[in-house]
Amino acid sequence: MSFLGLDIALSGLRAQQYAMDVTAHNIANAGTAGYHRQVAVLVSGNGASASAGEIYGQLGTGVIIQGVRRMQSEYIGDQVRTATQWLGMWNSKNEALTQVESIFSEPGDSGLAATMDQFWNSWQDLSTSPADTVARISVVENGVALSDRIRGLYRDLRGLQATTDRDIVDNTTQVNRLAHEIAALNNDISEAKGTGGEPNDLMDRRDLLLNELANIADIQTNGDNASELIVAINGKVLIQGNKVTEVAVTQDADGWSRIIWSNDGSPVEISGGEIAGQIQVRDDLIEGYIQSLDTIARTIVDRVNALHSTGVTSDGQPAGNFFTANSGAADMSVESTIASDPSGVATSTTGQSGDNSLARAIAAVADEKLIGGETIGSAYSGLIARLGANTRAAGSSVDLHTASLQQLKTQGESLSGVSLDEEMLNMVKFQQAYNAAARVITVLNDMLDTLMNQAGA
Repeated sequence: MSFLGLDIALSGLRAQQYAMDVTAHNIANAGTAGYHRQVAVLVSGNGASASAGEIYGQLGTGVIIQGVRRMQSEYIGDQVRTATQWLGMWNSKNEALTQVESIFSEPGDSGLAATMDQFWNSWQDLSTSPADTVARISVVENGVALSDRIRGLYRDLRGLQATTDRDIVDNTTQVNRLAHEIAALNNDISEAKGTGGEPNDLMDRRDLLLNELANIADIQTNGDNASELIVAINGKVLIQGNKVTEVAVTQDADGWSRIIWSNDGSPVEISGGEIAGQIQVRDDLIEGYIQSLDTIARTIVDRVNALHSTGVTSDGQPAGNFFTANSGAADMSVESTIASDPSGVATSTTGQSGDNSLARAIAAVADEKLIGGETIGSAYSGLIARLGANTRAAGSSVDLHTASLQQLKTQGESLSGVSLDEEMLNMVKFQQAYNAAARVITVLNDMLDTLMNQAGA
């Protein structure tokens, strides 16, 4: 009698114990972010030849543990990273645009539209009572309020631009940090595979970092997904194996941060992820709103000054400018002499008592088409409408890509997610198989004992 049966049963014990260990690892990581379910790969052993003189054919040699398979679809993983890039970009745009809407506070009593209406209405009121000191004071106060509101909007928009710029710098730092962590994992994975190991948990960690990196900047992955992974941004290599080409920050002529490759100073072209959204918000969206606001401010200043400077005060003196000359959204203000002495407000070009022609002309500026064939109020309404459309588009895109990403994650979870019910069933299966293998050893041991006792009798 040979010992092959014992070897076969022993291989079963080892295999079922190993499979149970894998199951325990799955259960322990059921709630771990980025974890991929693992499966013990068991194959039957090669057949053993019959002994000389025996008529029996080839018999298997039990079970062999080939390793542990990481349950993952690389295609779905790539799709998840792509969806993450788009969601990161639209999230950053949506968050910034929501803040811009809060800055403008339209519609509302504190919005610029209401402040402009109050300014024009105060001139209309002055035209009905050109000699009324209180009406003059109201014109000045509303002019100051209008200037303050426009300067406040300008300041807050520039502040949001600066905050967005700092976020870009912070994200650039994160890109380098994540790149070095991924490169280090590439090295560890390569070493583990070189010694015959299965670094599945290291690969899980790397995938998690790749998704985090994709949320910040659009990346492309190529090469050996196991150890020689290559990560690029717009075709230029960021990570190759354990080597990293860092990105850096420089300032342009406007004082804003620009991202460059540290090795040659060329610009980093980023078209996805949070950074892409932040750059679009800073350079295009907010800057566009600022320029529109500045156009409105300069139009008000120039047109009101052009009219007011033709006027004569009640004491017969030339009226001069109402607003500080050549000022815009950044520095718009009522002339200090008028702000301190409302008697400098002119209502006519003659200075004669009861002449309200100039006040009526300035009040009528509200209805003049001065900006691209539109009134000042309409131009501002267009700005707010554009902001609202941009915000709605960003919000819709966030919802769309959130749903898409969730669907992809659900598909991935169907393959790589840990089902506790399934693992419990596996536990029972492996336990029963282990017990059966142990029972085989017990039976074979009894048989050998009987054989040896009979031989010794």
